[in-house]
Amino acid sequence: MKLKRLFTLAVASAGVAFGASTAQAAVIIDASTQAYYNDGLGDLAPALGTQTSAGGFSLFPAANVSGGDPTIPPIATAPDVSSVTNLGSWLTNAAPTGGTWSAAPMAIPSTWAVNSETAIVYAINAGSGLSNVHIDLGVDNGIYVWLNGAYIFGAMAPGGAAITEYDIDIASLGAGMHYLQILREDHGGQTGYLIQMTADRGQVPAPGALALLGIGLAGLGLSRRRTR
Repeated sequence: MKLKRLFTLAVASAGVAFGASTAQAAVIIDASTQAYYNDGLGDLAPALGTQTSAGGFSLFPAANVSGGDPTIPPIATAPDVSSVTNLGSWLTNAAPTGGTWSAAPMAIPSTWAVNSETAIVYAINAGSGLSNVHIDLGVDNGIYVWLNGAYIFGAMAPGGAAITEYDIDIASLGAGMHYLQILREDHGGQTGYLIQMTADRGQVPAPGALALLGIGLAGLGLSRRRTR
């Protein structure tokens, strides 16, 4: 009976530890993540420079900061890029079609031609779902972000890129594939881009669970030796 009781206590203790689970944070996108890339847009300011934010700042300032170098965080109004033929169907298709897109996902450069715009589409396999999705972004000079074709963020500022510049929090992403679409804007003398997306991929055993189970079974082995 004593042996049986010790075994019951060990399993019960392990059961408590397994019940106390914690989410597994994972890096979903970073600088090494490949994506569809479009660097054939050129300078969109001549065609789209009349579009302005709520504060009256141009969403595509003229080159070499001749059209200003505003700080606009965040930009609530999505730019209308429907007339940019080189973007093709980037907000509606899983793999963007038409325009000047790469034929397959590729490494995304952290810099690009000054005074021009580029676009990126990241494919995100959420598996059974993601929670606590967080995106850190840095850019020189501006950025516009869509998720599955829905505009979620925009910002613009002078200076270089730092990963701590902008934060986007998304409660969750459902199971399956999702697509993060990004338009990078520049109107200055240099460019820069940094990104990291993290999320929780469900539940895993708490770190002490297996250790506690081992302690319980070790005690069981000791008890068995003593009863011989």
